[in-house]
Parts: sequence; structure tokens; C-alpha cells
Amino acid sequence: MAAAHPTVVKISDLADMAASVPHLLGFRPTESLVAVAVRGPRQRLGFTMRLDLAEPRFDGAIAGETASRMAQAGADAVLLFVVTDAPRMDGLPRRELVEAVGHALTVPLLDAALLADGRVWSYLCSDPRCCPVEGRELRAESGGAMAMAAAHALAGDVVLPDRDAVVATTRRIGGTAARSMQQATDRAWAALSPDDADEEFRIESLARVDRLCAHLSDPRSELTHDEAADLVVRLHDVLFRDALIGRLARDDEALERLVERAARLAQPPDDAPIAALLAVSGYLRGRGVVASAAAERALDTDPAYSLAHLVLDALHAQIEPSELRELWARPLPQQELPRRPAQQ
Repeated sequence: MAAAHPTVVKISDLADMAASVPHLLGFRPTESLVAVAVRGPRQRLGFTMRLDLAEPRFDGAIAGETASRMAQAGADAVLLFVVTDAPRMDGLPRRELVEAVGHALTVPLLDAALLADGRVWSYLCSDPRCCPVEGRELRAESGGAMAMAAAHALAGDVVLPDRDAVVATTRRIGGTAARSMQQATDRAWAALSPDDADEEFRIESLARVDRLCAHLSDPRSELTHDEAADLVVRLHDVLFRDALIGRLARDDEALERLVERAARLAQPPDDAPIAALLAVSGYLRGRGVVASAAAERALDTDPAYSLAHLVLDALHAQIEPSELRELWARPLPQQELPRRPAQQ
């Protein structure tokens, strides 16, 4: 999906663009078709999608899906990358797939490249001066690739080994730590008073978040199970949860870290709100895999949790994160103290 704030890096070389693919996705793809929407006269890179490479008999379906999603993303042109370990026999592998995508697109295909064995080949250019038969080396230390890496590092984004590693960042802990966290959550629910005033409860909750964010500003600091459980329980109050969505929409990086750590510790049947909040945080940061995995986790606990459905619907519609910031900054009208979800 598109980044929350587009990374402005000038890249005109195909090899540099290919080396930047992991930064656009947030992980290193394997056996994948990656399409990047290019927008406007300045050819800015926007929405990035990845599909698994399937058998050639599915080329038409993959091409149609790619063209449809690029159109939804408002692409003025498209860059295409095939990442595969398939051997190069007579020409470049998966050329038929690239041609099928090119025919299905309603906008120009600027270039299409094969990424394999640390090298890059163009499907569309045969000029040996820029696209030699042996391909060009993918160099992470090239000027364009280093500029892209630096820009993403500055935004706090890292490249993980693969998609599974990204999904793993959204999962909850297990084992003894999970049991300890569940006990802490039981204590947090027991500490809630049904006589607390809604407004006072939310003011106190926000103050606690401020203290936790300040505490976690030191990278050596840890979030205790009791601190995480208190936040997880309080997030069952929708207005408090929506207040935090508003802060995430204003790029509160300290809160992003708090949400990530608390979501890692949270356990069912109490983790739907914090998992959905992690999905929102991922969406606002342009991390589509995180947003999708965290939303699915929330729905595993509570299949009717509306915020998680909203995130998945936005992903399917390919709505730009910037278009949702104003919406998510507005709290929804609801006057209820949190209630513990039913045991499952």
C-alpha cells in the first residue's frame, strides 16, 4: 500500500528502483510479482502491491487483479518487478505474465524487471548499453538505493527478512509470559470501578498513556504486564480508544511504540481493541501487511469488531492513509464504561 507520507527520493535508474523494492514493501519478497503505481508528471511512486507468483495458467487472473488494483490506486503508469529463483533458460522467466499485465493495464507500463540472483534484467529494454544480457548487479550501496534506505530509516521503517517476519510482529506472546499477562489483565478488570464518571475515566486514561509514552522514550525501558494490561482493558472504552486513534493520526510516534508493545502482550478475549489499534497504526504508516494481520487478529478474538472491519475495507478499497487521518481523528459518540468481553 502507499506510504503514509510519500518518501521523496529521486530515482531514475532501473537497478536502483529494483533495489528499493524491499523498502517499498517493508520486507524482502520472494517468488512475487510487485507492481508500483506511478502518479503525476513527476512520476512519484505510490501504492505498492505484491502477489504470489502462481502457475502460468493463472497469468490472466493475476494480470487482471494487478490492472484492477492499479486503476483503483489512480496510477498514471506502472512499474513491474518479477522476483523469482526460476532458472533463466530461453530468455527471461515469466515473460508471458509481464505481457499479460501490460495488455490488461489501462495506463503505460513504464518498465518491467526481473530480480534474480542479485541481478536485474529489463523485460522491455534490449539495449546492451543499459541492459546487458547478463543483467545488472543489484547494489544496495548505490546512490539511489542508499537514499531510499536512508529516507525509510529516518521514518523509522525497517526491512524485515520476509512477509512472515512482518506478520510475526503483530502476534501475541505465548507460554509463561502469556499466563502472567492474563493474570495482570484479570487484576486490571477487577480494579475498574463501575462508579467512575466517563469523562474522569478518560482523562485519567489519557494521563496514564502520557506517562507510559514518556517512560518508553528511553529505548531501554520495558512495559510491565500490569501497565500493558491496564491499557488493554481501558481500550474497551470506545471514546478513549478513538482519542488514541486521533493521536496516531497526528503522528504520535511514542504512542505507536506503546501500542506495538501492548499489542504484543495482550491476550484474548481482551485483545481485540489493542489489535485493531495496531492495525490503525500500521495503516496510517503505510504498512499494509501489519494493518491486515493486526485487523485479522482482532477479528479472530471478536468477529464483529467494527474498527478491524473498517481497516480491512480500507485496505481492499486502497484508500490513501492521508484520506483517513481526518476521519480517524474524530471520536465517535458513545457513552459507556468498558465492560469485559465474554469469555471464549
